[in-house]
Amino acid sequence: MRVACYIDGFNLYHAVDALGDARLKWLDLRSLASSYLAESDVLVRTVFFTALNTWDQAKRQRHVNYVRALEATGVEVVLSRFDKVNKHCFSHDRFCKLREEKQTDVAIATEVMSDCYELGIERVLLITADSDQVPVVARVRKRFPGTIIYMIAPPKRLSVARELGSVCNGVSELTAGRLRQHPLPDDIRDGRGHLIASRPALYAPHGG
Repeated sequence: MRVACYIDGFNLYHAVDALGDARLKWLDLRSLASSYLAESDVLVRTVFFTALNTWDQAKRQRHVNYVRALEATGVEVVLSRFDKVNKHCFSHDRFCKLREEKQTDVAIATEVMSDCYELGIERVLLITADSDQVPVVARVRKRFPGTIIYMIAPPKRLSVARELGSVCNGVSELTAGRLRQHPLPDDIRDGRGHLIASRPALYAPHGG
């Protein structure tokens, strides 16, 4: 089957961060996606959706470094943005200025639908627990009844992904054990040996 994998970057990141093992953040997403393939399947695309922050330079640099690593290993990266929004803060009983990721949900839905039409994707791997993807899953399954949509919930997010899981053909949950099986190399270099990206010290095996 022709398979494509779509990863909601922050949905996955926050779940991995909650596990308390920074090593798991240096994750080879293409290798992870391939682990869900049958022997005769072909992984057509692995697409990672994220946004770069503009207020914490250290985090931004690690994020840029990770994006470079992913792109060097064959992952396509779709960037969205953060906007400042006013939201009511119940703890302070006032409106506060917060930063909110924009465009990612629509970008995922657009890519999934487009790929089913244009690339003949027969199986979709959707790594997210976000119920905002329910409409596109329902539409794809109606328009392409032979296409299988498999939801992979980020670690410990399966219980909050029931709505999305209910419209998919199948569901599973990522575990820390599975994540540990798919680390990126410490250093990633191009064909000439030039360094593209390196594992951050914070993500080193011993927290170096």
